[in-house]
Amino acid sequence: MKRILFFNDGMETGGTEKLLVGLLNHLVAKECRITLLLPESSEKNVLLKEISEKVTVIYLYKNNPSHLIRKTGENMMVFFPRIFAWWKGVKAGDYDLVVCFKETFFARIFSKMKKPKILWIHNILYRREYEVASFRERVSVWLNKKQLRAVQTSYSCFNTVVCVSGAARKACLDVLYDGHMPEQDIRVLHNAIDFSGLRQKSKEPVSDLPQGQTTFILITRTSPEKRIDRLLNAAFRLNDDGYDFHIHIIGEGMDSKPMIKNVSELGLLDKITLMGRMDNPYPYILQCKWSLCVSERESFSLTLLESMALNTPVITTDCGGPRDIVDGGKYGLLVENSGEGVYAGMKAVLDNPSLSVRYSKDLDKAIARFDYQGWLNSVDELLLGENNY
Repeated sequence: MKRILFFNDGMETGGTEKLLVGLLNHLVAKECRITLLLPESSEKNVLLKEISEKVTVIYLYKNNPSHLIRKTGENMMVFFPRIFAWWKGVKAGDYDLVVCFKETFFARIFSKMKKPKILWIHNILYRREYEVASFRERVSVWLNKKQLRAVQTSYSCFNTVVCVSGAARKACLDVLYDGHMPEQDIRVLHNAIDFSGLRQKSKEPVSDLPQGQTTFILITRTSPEKRIDRLLNAAFRLNDDGYDFHIHIIGEGMDSKPMIKNVSELGLLDKITLMGRMDNPYPYILQCKWSLCVSERESFSLTLLESMALNTPVITTDCGGPRDIVDGGKYGLLVENSGEGVYAGMKAVLDNPSLSVRYSKDLDKAIARFDYQGWLNSVDELLLGENNY
């Protein structure tokens, strides 16, 4: 019975987390002994209820820690990972394999463990740019740079690095190795979706979708690279141009007071419906005419793939992984990675409704490239293969 430790930075509703739920349940069904390590217990970890009871869930912080304890732990984790792991009771000897399912500062914990280690990269790595205006900020930037350098150096300690797209792999090589090929195994394994149940969930009735308009949907979260501002600015311009459309924005924090105020100040309350986190957004995806990705950086985008599975055509910025999903524009409208690109893409489909038909007709072929069982087989070979390490 193989003992595998998985780490993830949370179990909120997200593409990476949905994928992890299915994988953990699959592995316990194959009689693996699975432990899931999370930073802390939180009511936001809503996907825990979907994980098999056979998965052991443990936490780095059992109670809500103070800011001081968090910062102390963060620096200990980055600069003294062995001591931090000992402090938190994470013992390499308890496991046969360690899987850090998302690259974060927490990857540093496992870098010194003398066990086979796998790191999944679900994001586009990039070099940060800093703007400082005070001595305190300069100290903070100096410390952050040292932390990042230590964390990213630790990535090279993993036996295998799995990137979820070609763009994610290229960014990884550029940031960590200045574009050179290391001896380390850095491979691409595209994410996939278990479509079973997806279409059934999408059939739940919804009553608040406007009729007779071109409708768009964005499933997102609050994070700078998601660039929701691009969509709001595009909507403002399109509304000023006199177009008839409606946008649903769904995700954690999307119905917050600041967001509502922003939309109100733009005069778009009748054009944009702001919705918070939803357990089942699929009826909205199914009913809307177009699904959007307006991000500046995306390593993949399971939401785009889910939309295509529901035969909803997609518009996406050329921001990394989505290029793979739409095959360079064959299976979706691929636009410039900018606010102007978002505006131009939405304007194009409003001017030419037949584009919906064009980008819908071959979506079954598009999603067939991301076969879930094939993904599971590849992961089984990676995690359970006898001769991999």
